[in-house]
Amino acid sequence: MKGTLIKRRYAVRHGFSLLEISLVVVLIGLLTAGAAVALLGRAQATKIRITKSTMNLLKGQISSYMAEGNGAPPASLQVLVDKQYVEKSTLKDAWKQDFYYNPQGASAGQPYTLISFGPDLQAGTADDIDVWTMDITSDE
Repeated sequence: MKGTLIKRRYAVRHGFSLLEISLVVVLIGLLTAGAAVALLGRAQATKIRITKSTMNLLKGQISSYMAEGNGAPPASLQVLVDKQYVEKSTLKDAWKQDFYYNPQGASAGQPYTLISFGPDLQAGTADDIDVWTMDITSDE
C-alpha cells in the first residue's frame, strides 16, 4: 500500500503551475525590454556616426570639385552626382533626409554650408550636425 501512495503522489504532478509559468514570462519580458533599450540607444549613436562619415566624404568631394574647377563650391549637391563625384544615396543622412546645402558659407572662412538636421529632423536645434563644427570621433 505504501508503494501505491508514493506512485500516486508523483503521478499527479505532470506540468508547471500557473505561478511558475507567470514567473518565466515576466523574466523573459524583462530581459527583452532591457535588450531593446540597449540596442535602441546604440542605434541612434550609429546613425550619428554614419551621418558624420557621409558629411566628411561630401566635404572631401566638394574640396576635390573646387580644386579641379574654378575654386567655387558646386551650385548644388546634385552637381557632385552628375559629375560622378558621389552616388545619389550619399546626398541623404542616416535618417533618410536630404542634407541642407548652401554654396555660400554662413560665416567667414566657410566656402559653403552643409548641415544634417539630426535625429529630430528640425533645423536650428541642438542635435544639428554641421560639417564645420562636428567632431568626427564623437557620437554626439
